[in-house]
Amino acid sequence: MWKLIIADDEPKIRRGIRNMMNWESYDIEIIGEAEDGEIALEVISEKKPDIVLLDINMPFINGLNLLKKLNNLNIKSLVIIISGYDDFSYVQRALQFKVFDYILKPVNKKNMSEIILKAICRLEEIKREENYKTWVKKQLTNNIDKLRKTFFSEWLDNKLTDDEALAEMNFFNIKFEDNIGIIIIKLIDKMNFEIVNKDWNEDLLEFAISNLLNEEFKDFKNKLIFTDDKKNIILVANINETVNWINTEKRIQVDISKYLKCSAIVKQKEIYGGILKVKNAYTDLINTINDEKKYNPIVLFAIKYIEENYYLNNLSVNEISNKLEVTSSYLSKLIKKETGLSFIDYLTNVRIKQAMCIMRDPIVKIYDVAELVGYSNQHYFCRAFKKIVGVSPTEYKRGR
Repeated sequence: MWKLIIADDEPKIRRGIRNMMNWESYDIEIIGEAEDGEIALEVISEKKPDIVLLDINMPFINGLNLLKKLNNLNIKSLVIIISGYDDFSYVQRALQFKVFDYILKPVNKKNMSEIILKAICRLEEIKREENYKTWVKKQLTNNIDKLRKTFFSEWLDNKLTDDEALAEMNFFNIKFEDNIGIIIIKLIDKMNFEIVNKDWNEDLLEFAISNLLNEEFKDFKNKLIFTDDKKNIILVANINETVNWINTEKRIQVDISKYLKCSAIVKQKEIYGGILKVKNAYTDLINTINDEKKYNPIVLFAIKYIEENYYLNNLSVNEISNKLEVTSSYLSKLIKKETGLSFIDYLTNVRIKQAMCIMRDPIVKIYDVAELVGYSNQHYFCRAFKKIVGVSPTEYKRGR
C-alpha cells in the first residue's frame, strides 16, 4: 500500500481528511499525523511516506522551511500543499521546491480524490522507472564483458583489416546484404549534465540506449549494436524498407527523450554496396557529430527539434525560440554563427536530405515526397531541391 501522512495544525482538518474518503480503496494507508512543523519533520524523516498532505502555515517550522529541510534530507515524498486563499503567495514559493500539487481550504472530497488519483499515477510511474533502472543495472552487471570493444568497433577504428573483419563476421555468422543502415548516437555532456549526475551514470545511459536500439530493431535478424572507443553507440543493420528507415532517427530521438529523459545527437545513413562501405559512412557521420558537439547547447537543442519535426509545414524559428525561451532573433543569429546557415537554409537542407532518402523508393511520387518533408507546395519543393542538389527531383530519381 502507499503510505500517507497528514500534517496540519488544526485537529478538525486532520480528522476531516482522515474521514473524508475510504483510503483503503485507493490502496493508501495513513501512517501518521503531525500538528506542527517540527513533528512533521520527525515523522516524515522516520516513516518516509509516499504522500504528504502538508499545511503551508504551521507553528514552529512553517511549510516552506519544512520543504527546504525535506529537500536537504533528499526525502522523495510527493508533497501536496494544503492552503487557504490568504496563503497563496506561500504556495507560489512552495512550487519552487517541486511540490506535487496544492489544494485549497476548505478541502472537499472531489478535489482531494482528483489530486490523490493523480499522485498515485505519478507514484506508479516512478516505481516503473525505478524498476527499469534496477533492471538496467542488473543487465549491465551480467553483460559487462559482452559490452566491451567488439571486433566491429576495432575494424572501424582501423585496428583490423577488411579481410580480418570479414573473417570475424563469418565466424559469428553475421551476414549483411547490399542495403545497410548505420546509426550513431552520441551523448553530449553539456546537454545532460543534470541527469548524468543525479539519476544515471554514463555507462548506464549508454547501456539503456543500446537496449532501446535492440527493442526498435528486435525484428532484424542481422544487426550489430556496440559502443566504440569514443563512447559512440552504434547500430549497423540490414534495411528492409527504406521509407520506414527514414523515420528511425526521429523515433530514436523521441524514445531517448521520453524514456531516459536525456538528449543525444542521433545520425543515420543508408549504404549501398555491402558491408565494407560502412567504414566510410561511419567516418562521415563521426565528422558530422564532432562538428555539432562544438555547438552551443541552445543550437544543439534547436537542431534536435528541427530533425524531429522537419515534416511540419509550419515549422518556424519562432516556435523553437519559444520552446527554448529565447528570442527568435537571438536564436537565428546563434544558428547562423555556429552552423554557417540561416534557420531556413538549415531546415531546407534537413528536408532535402530526407527527401533524397525517401526517393530511393521508386514507388513514391514527387508530390508525396514534398508532403512527407514539410512542403505543401510541390513547385516550391522542386525549386528548393534543385537549388541544393543541382538537379530536379524527377532528374534525381531518374538518375538513380
